[in-house]
Amino acid sequence: MKRVLLTLSCAGVLLFAMCLFGCGSSAPSVEAPTGTYTGQDNEGVAEFLGIRYGNMKPFQVATDVTTTTDDKIEATSFGENCIQPYDEVEVASQDPCSQDCLFLNIWTKDVETKDKPVIVFIHGGSCIWGGSSDPSYDGEYFVRNLPEGEDCVFVTINYRMSIMGGVDMSVLEGYTDEYADAINLSKLDQTQALKWVSENISAFGGNPANVTIMGQSAGGGAVEMLMADQDTHRYFNRAVINSGTQSREAVSKDTVKKNSEIIFDMLGVKTVEEAAALTDEDISENISDIVDQLGRAHPGLRCADGKIISETWWEDLQNGAAADIDLLIGGTNGEEDWNAVDWDNSISDPISDPQSIYDYMVETDTARSDAYGRYYGVEVDGFYDNFLAMGDDPVKQAMDLYNEIYFNYPTQMIAEMQSQHNENTYLYYWEYAPDMEEVIEYNGESAEVSPYGRAMHCMDLCFEFGTKDGYSELTGDPEKMSDDLIAQAQAMLYSFAKTGNPNNDLISEWKPYNAETKYNMVITPDSKWNCESDYRADVINYMRQLKPYGVEN
Repeated sequence: MKRVLLTLSCAGVLLFAMCLFGCGSSAPSVEAPTGTYTGQDNEGVAEFLGIRYGNMKPFQVATDVTTTTDDKIEATSFGENCIQPYDEVEVASQDPCSQDCLFLNIWTKDVETKDKPVIVFIHGGSCIWGGSSDPSYDGEYFVRNLPEGEDCVFVTINYRMSIMGGVDMSVLEGYTDEYADAINLSKLDQTQALKWVSENISAFGGNPANVTIMGQSAGGGAVEMLMADQDTHRYFNRAVINSGTQSREAVSKDTVKKNSEIIFDMLGVKTVEEAAALTDEDISENISDIVDQLGRAHPGLRCADGKIISETWWEDLQNGAAADIDLLIGGTNGEEDWNAVDWDNSISDPISDPQSIYDYMVETDTARSDAYGRYYGVEVDGFYDNFLAMGDDPVKQAMDLYNEIYFNYPTQMIAEMQSQHNENTYLYYWEYAPDMEEVIEYNGESAEVSPYGRAMHCMDLCFEFGTKDGYSELTGDPEKMSDDLIAQAQAMLYSFAKTGNPNNDLISEWKPYNAETKYNMVITPDSKWNCESDYRADVINYMRQLKPYGVEN
């Protein structure tokens, strides 16, 4: 609160004190089927934090919460995030973490306003990191910035990740079928959260028949898996995917089994009983070493087990499994450009040789050699060399290929195949990034910039959430973030969630994607919104010779 010098009468002092300490207003409260929740009034935004959406037993599918309307529940602080390796960039890893992490958070302007669109956000973090306590994911700013007279219900969720979200318990002695679903608990947790939203969100003013699921990076991959599973569609009707293709894969049961043997050996666990008895401290002490040991085949990767995730989920989408889901999908032009940075000498200059980028792609391909749905390319004869020959800078070309294989080309392919079944399919390509030197000046050595001045992973999300200082290492001085671009990005998201169409009064006309015109909304380096037909056709057409692993040519 800004400090203000006032000359007040005694009555005025009393009135000011009442306003200052909240005596003149009451905390928001709602009666939902699973509880009477009391949140807090954040200067006009009602927020409910740390709501439990499922009861957890280690390595077992979550069950419905057993609380009822009669239970009085205070919802004023975030619940624990999932246990994860400590990371200086991942803020959620620095907050309280636990195996028991099945919590969600809700923001809205007015709980009394009914039938509002609902947005449920699934965070990213490579299926290892992240959590809803990260200030980058604070839904307050999105809700607060909505135009006067407009409102929505914004939800963020935690879910189990890494060794808690995807292991094969059958490698342990004493295995029983009650642990069969441990292989894909992340997806089942996300589904459980959506079920809770469907059954309770009307109490907060949300319309359970108008729910948009939204995910970025690994969260975007989660959205794709939910789209491919028609049984989950009862809980949502729209989807937003930001840079989701990093995790657009589902490894085989054999890979998860091998990983699980390594995981439990490192934990010193031989039986199911011992695994179920692991404490938060037991896992926290070993999680970093386990992640380092497994590398690119890290724990928690989704598994095409044929039950929770289809063994042919990619073809299922291609054949119209998500025909009833409106889709908004896109990514950034410099997704993981940090792989081209010469970190030994500079935080902003590129390396001189593309070999390390090539090696990283080969390592990924090798580690996830059965990753159904992932696009491979570097091992195809001549593919890598011919792509490098398309440009003058081999390092930049190698980085471009990396970004295409793991992000931007599959993103366009999802849009292309979804548009064949649902005309409300919209594709974007985010190129805007703040001035590199200004970001470095503001952040010093902690700055994260592309050596080519491009928009890296999460840049679009920063503007869609509008939190400003949530990820300043990427966006720079919060005071210099464009309010106009934030308003445009948020209007895009809100309009889509409300109507299935991202068009709004703040941007130029956005035409839906289809296989003929291939319309792509380009958010340009000078922050313009240009709807282009067949954008980047030379690169996309070259990439078309690739097919997802596991899909016949």
